[in-house]
Amino acid sequence: MLKSIFAIVIVLFLIASTSAHASLRGESKLDSLPSKILGEKRELIVRLPNNYYQNTDLSYPVLYLLDGQRNFSHTAGTLDFLNQDGKSQEMIIIAIKNTHRSRDYTPTYDENYNRWGTSGGADNFLDFIEKELVPYVNKNYRANNFKILSGHSLGGLLALYSLQSRPHLFQAHFAFSPSIWWHNQVIMENAKTFFGTDTALNNFLYINLGNETGNMLTAFEVYTEILKTNARSEFSYHADIDVNESHGTTALIGQTHAFRHLYRSLQCPDEIIAQGLPAINAYYKKQSDKFGYPIQASYRAINSAGYNALKAKNFAKAIEIFRINVENYSYKADAYDSLADGLEANGQLNEALKMREMTIQKSLIENVENNAYKTRLINLKALISQQSSM
Repeated sequence: MLKSIFAIVIVLFLIASTSAHASLRGESKLDSLPSKILGEKRELIVRLPNNYYQNTDLSYPVLYLLDGQRNFSHTAGTLDFLNQDGKSQEMIIIAIKNTHRSRDYTPTYDENYNRWGTSGGADNFLDFIEKELVPYVNKNYRANNFKILSGHSLGGLLALYSLQSRPHLFQAHFAFSPSIWWHNQVIMENAKTFFGTDTALNNFLYINLGNETGNMLTAFEVYTEILKTNARSEFSYHADIDVNESHGTTALIGQTHAFRHLYRSLQCPDEIIAQGLPAINAYYKKQSDKFGYPIQASYRAINSAGYNALKAKNFAKAIEIFRINVENYSYKADAYDSLADGLEANGQLNEALKMREMTIQKSLIENVENNAYKTRLINLKALISQQSSM
């Protein structure tokens, strides 16, 4: 008898555990690869987007995260929150665990800092990323050609050094409280030349600082002045100083700002959206040519164009535009909800009802909040019932 009760408890526990796991957004996993360049195995923490398995034709940008063990959890949580709020795009996170931090993140050897261990291995580490890690990620995950390097402190120094020495490797760089002071500000002279050239630089930089003083603040001010006085074409950046944050927390706060500013820099401008679908498609054709891989018109751009048509009471056009998002983003509950808005506004209530019901089904699969969707479904059913009783 006791054995039977115990068995039932175990089964119920496993069911509950499975259900709880199934409700989590995204997937985190451990991975690793042996590096011939570094002569060691490098451990990785991988975060796959919430919708990774909902549309297997879709590829994603990749965020390569330095100090992976320390920064993974808050970065993954911040990115997912912004995804749900429509303030950032979904991306794969590849968090690289450290073995010899000062060796990998510093561009030059400085004997004054031997207490940290060896230094000056940044080029070797970037070789590892470019020649081993990126090909491995591209082979094993659905990555597109847009890559971001995110680092804090010495990791921020590496992000800046990577931008200046290998601007082709990453298309965006996040540098939180970067140690620009390293080895008498060794990267500064090259920065003046790099940012002062006339050639286009298809890249984005977010850089910040907290309440640091001394060499940290002085070097940051000099570097950001170089950014301010040299406007390379096709390059954008955003710089922040937040005195409410310490050196240790600038990465935590900075991730939110970095993701949001990067997202804005890549979005189709409202004035182009206002011109309609041909202008939107032309914009993303230019983006595809700029970054070297096919970029589909964003959900936001198409959805905004649909609501512009709806606001102008061009219901047929709005419905046509919303159907494009349903086709291109068939896994997104919100696409069906928007189409239901268009159908309902056009008086096609029964078709709108089908889309409202589909929205709920998709929201459960996509694992997104659906209270608003439920309310709209209830309201539409009440409207249909009211009209049928008249």
